[in-house]
Amino acid sequence: MRVQSVGERESPQWRLREATRQMEAQFLHQLLRAMRRALPTTQSSYTTQMYTDMMDEALAQQLAQSDQFGLGRLLYEKLSPYAQATERTSGGGDNEHTR
Repeated sequence: MRVQSVGERESPQWRLREATRQMEAQFLHQLLRAMRRALPTTQSSYTTQMYTDMMDEALAQQLAQSDQFGLGRLLYEKLSPYAQATERTSGGGDNEHTR
């Protein structure tokens, strides 16, 4: 695992990469949730359902961080030219337009 410096983490490219990972995690979480709904239901308590959903959310985040599905990477590759263009027009790493 590579450790990024603080300046690197504030760059538009890094923020875009993290945003695409989070989007992939949300998509995988929704996918896991839909798959569980398709299973025959057993009488489980609200607490069990809540913990199962939390476990699915953690699994989705781990899967997105592993980058094995490639959805986040694909989104990053498609959107990174726009982030680079934004960085060039704003004059560097400062992103004053999003604040």
